[in-house]
Amino acid sequence: MEPHSAPPERAAGPRADEVTVTVCPAGPLLLRGPVTLLDGDGARLDPGRRTVALCRCGRSAEPPFCDGSHKRRTRRPPVDASTGS
Repeated sequence: MEPHSAPPERAAGPRADEVTVTVCPAGPLLLRGPVTLLDGDGARLDPGRRTVALCRCGRSAEPPFCDGSHKRRTRRPPVDASTGS
């Protein structure tokens, strides 16, 4: 029998100079704190807010920022290999 793992520790609260990253299940990465975002050429990206949601699904119309497109994802039922449907 495998031993039970301890539940993940919860942060007491970030310091004012600390950046925290929250991974939202089936959603964006939330960055909170004094973060600097740069594009591929090194130019600053201004998110216009202190909490930034970065897209992980690749469907955003405003990359790299999340626009909620992941919520519109439709799931298809699995295909039955024996019948092809």
